[in-house]
Amino acid sequence: MQETVCSELNNQMTQLDFILANFSESREYLEDGYYRVQDFGDGSYELEFSVAGYCGTFDSHPAIKFRMDAETKAVTFLLYRDMVASPIQFFKPETKKDQAFVQERFEQLLAKFYQAKHAN
Repeated sequence: MQETVCSELNNQMTQLDFILANFSESREYLEDGYYRVQDFGDGSYELEFSVAGYCGTFDSHPAIKFRMDAETKAVTFLLYRDMVASPIQFFKPETKKDQAFVQERFEQLLAKFYQAKHAN
């Protein structure tokens, strides 16, 4: 069981490193929506998948802001935002339940970014 967990974590870190190196702060349209990575310069990042909104806006679906420790690569979730979900979800993941929810969405978002870039 522990090997599976470690293998999954290594795969996620490989995906995250790839995403941070291959996406930028400029939104990039790839087949199903817009992809963007913001680097806040303090070890904090935001992965955002968005869809076109009204009047030229972009609606996050979702966006996850996180901090990554430079040495350990440990990820701490800071903010979750999904403006397309009903009801809209915008919160700091402070409870274990919220953290587990964001962790699951983060894993899905990593896979989505990784697959989108590899498909093009």
